[in-house]
Amino acid sequence: MIRPVEILKSVFGYDSFRQNQEEIIEHALADQDALVIMPTGGGKSICFQIPAIIKPNLTLVISPLISLMKDQVESIRANGVDVAYYNSSMTDSQRLEVRRNAVENKIKLLYLSPETLISSIDWIKQLKIDMIAVDEAHCVSMWGHDFRPEYQQIGELRKHFKNKPMLAFTATADKITRKDISEKLSLQNPTVFISSFDRPNLSLAVRSQVPKKDKQKEVVNFIKSRGVESGIIYCLSRKETEEWSNYLNSRGISSRYYHAGMPAAERDAVQEGFINDSYDVICATIAFGMGIDKSNVRWVIHNNLPKNIEGFYQEIGRAGRDGMPSETILYFNYRDVVLQKDFVKESDIKEVYHEKINRMLQYAESSSCRRRILLAYFGEHLTEDCGNCDICDSPPIFIDGTVIAQKALSAASRTNQSVGINLLVNVLRGAQTMDIFEQNLHQIKTYGAGKEYSFKQWQHFINQLINLGAFEIAYDDNMKLKVTSLGDAILKGNQEIKLPQYEEKDLTSGKKKKSSNKQADDDVVTALKLWRKEKAAENKVPAYVILHDNSVDEIAKFLPADLEALQNIQGLGKVKIQRFGAEIISIVQEKGNKKISTYQKTLNLYRSGLKLDQIAEARNLSSTTILNHLIKLYEEGKRINLYDFITEFEIQQVKTVRTKLSNTYQLKPIHDELKGELPYEKISVAIAILDGHH
Repeated sequence: MIRPVEILKSVFGYDSFRQNQEEIIEHALADQDALVIMPTGGGKSICFQIPAIIKPNLTLVISPLISLMKDQVESIRANGVDVAYYNSSMTDSQRLEVRRNAVENKIKLLYLSPETLISSIDWIKQLKIDMIAVDEAHCVSMWGHDFRPEYQQIGELRKHFKNKPMLAFTATADKITRKDISEKLSLQNPTVFISSFDRPNLSLAVRSQVPKKDKQKEVVNFIKSRGVESGIIYCLSRKETEEWSNYLNSRGISSRYYHAGMPAAERDAVQEGFINDSYDVICATIAFGMGIDKSNVRWVIHNNLPKNIEGFYQEIGRAGRDGMPSETILYFNYRDVVLQKDFVKESDIKEVYHEKINRMLQYAESSSCRRRILLAYFGEHLTEDCGNCDICDSPPIFIDGTVIAQKALSAASRTNQSVGINLLVNVLRGAQTMDIFEQNLHQIKTYGAGKEYSFKQWQHFINQLINLGAFEIAYDDNMKLKVTSLGDAILKGNQEIKLPQYEEKDLTSGKKKKSSNKQADDDVVTALKLWRKEKAAENKVPAYVILHDNSVDEIAKFLPADLEALQNIQGLGKVKIQRFGAEIISIVQEKGNKKISTYQKTLNLYRSGLKLDQIAEARNLSSTTILNHLIKLYEEGKRINLYDFITEFEIQQVKTVRTKLSNTYQLKPIHDELKGELPYEKISVAIAILDGHH
């Protein structure tokens, strides 16, 4: 049987498996059930695609969204594998053709949604099925972050295909969700594979309590500092998506919005345009993204606090799926918490949802390494700080905050704990605003007691006092600040407290150098991306299906000179090299020529079939120089046929003379011994052949 690693190289163009992939594939080939928890971008699809290619019959893939199926089918089809999807977006004749091909066992993978599966079960029962893969399996569980009732009927398949392995895949699932997935899908003694949740290529940053206008300015500066890169802004409401998109467009940034209130055709068009790089930014509700496999999203911004860590993790995971450096920023304020809790107040399990919201808030408010907090939620523990989050980039300097805390706590107490954060800040700073005078807050003893600190500094200090538990926010009472028992102890002088010093954060500093690769030839990158876009339009597929960003980067870095060298580029399998290799090499030769050595230029022309004189003419060099290039390339192990430049008799002449002269490498003694009958170039050719450097 063909080995999985051979398929990995020949079809997908990769040399080695990522964590757990090979074990999962072997498990599937042994007809065992499995539950696979593998982060977004971790390579889940290869885990069922490779066994499907190796197995003799059909593999069913159940996937929740039409766009996700389309993406995966186009990607693997581009690698030369016969696959199909079957869904409501197709015409009757297209569906009939897929059914015929499936019944006749002409395809390796068939993608279906759970709804289509249920309505098509009669003809699906007739198929020769070797394996069932369930993608986005968390949708089967009401404890999962994206519950879909129709997923629960997938377990019925076990009645029809009792002895066929079922593999369930999800990017995020806590313990209760994992247990639920196994039960609902009727998995038989499944092995649970949990890959590392760490995505070290993603930088993590959080910005709290940033006023809307400042946030807009920051985001525009952030996007513009990154040039032409794809990104997503996630918003809680439909209205916010439209506002953000309109604002970005007005600032010269190409953007569209996406939410569930739009007609399906319009949503599809927006998603398709983003996938095909027609515009750079999508402003979307969380309805967007689950259905895309776009590998070159370089950043994700959250406009609001997400409702749980699972959802947040999956959303930021849409950046950097190709493993290249990408950035994530979370903006939040405390009103987000009220909105999120309002969304779930009618739920039967609102206590669970409230706990998940609180865990999300703890992540956002942390003053320690964010990645450690994120991974700890999924049961994974880093032994040291990550070095790629805002806290690690700029570790807080702690100051004695006891007096600062006492001023804030005293001011809140003297208002009878009836104010929120911003009004408390105005009281401390002695602001002369209407609401202060209306409530007579200018008459309390601590009015103006904190004039030495700016509005932003006081916001920062009060947020930290909330984080540390000296204040509580009454989410059910207009966000009023309440003094806790810890706050009371600080106020009475029984407890000292340290606070992180306020520092202004610059989102554009230091990040760009992380994501740029100075070794890559910029001209080649630009030319390849332009070519890729044209090819994608011709083939009606997303650009990254033609060539991933990391493949573009490797080509621009290593400047492969021929089809053979392209085999060393990650992500390029045999089919892609056959289809596009010559054009890629042509671009490299044209745009990256300045970085190619003189020997390599000669080799490129030699491999294109030109004769010695033609190469010399093309390069404007002498034939002797070109022949010397070819001899050196031959000695380096390149496939050069030196017998084109010398006869067997001439080689024997040189061999005889060299033996007589104790195998000398010097050309002149040999030339003299042969009385000048052989030119120096031919003697060099003969020595190279005789020494057998190959």
